[in-house]
Amino acid sequence: MDSTEDVWDKILSVNVTSAFLMTKLVVPHMTKRGGGNVVFVSSVAGYQPMQALGPYSVSKTALLGLTRALAPELAQINGERRHHGRVQKQLSIKRVGEPEEIGGVIAFLCSEDASYITGETITVTGGIGCRL
Repeated sequence: MDSTEDVWDKILSVNVTSAFLMTKLVVPHMTKRGGGNVVFVSSVAGYQPMQALGPYSVSKTALLGLTRALAPELAQINGERRHHGRVQKQLSIKRVGEPEEIGGVIAFLCSEDASYITGETITVTGGIGCRL
């Protein structure tokens, strides 16, 4: 493979294949304990490709698709519950998000309050519109 193919292969492997394989490994443990949560973290780039981030954007869009594809299957198996510069100008909230703000949403998705959510994508984007 040339270097461009290597980059694409590596990014897809890390961002998509590894998410699938980790889910495959964790499902038996979740089933054994009576349930659990799988949360994939995508990116605004999965909805709105960004210049110079082609492979990354494609991998994050694929991760959104993986979420939708796995959710019904996981829900049936074990009753699982669900999961700068120019960019800042696009934000309705004129600042970059803090890790705690993303973590809070993930904590919510893993809580009983989110027990009826499955296969959805929750966008924490500071107001950037995200639709596929």
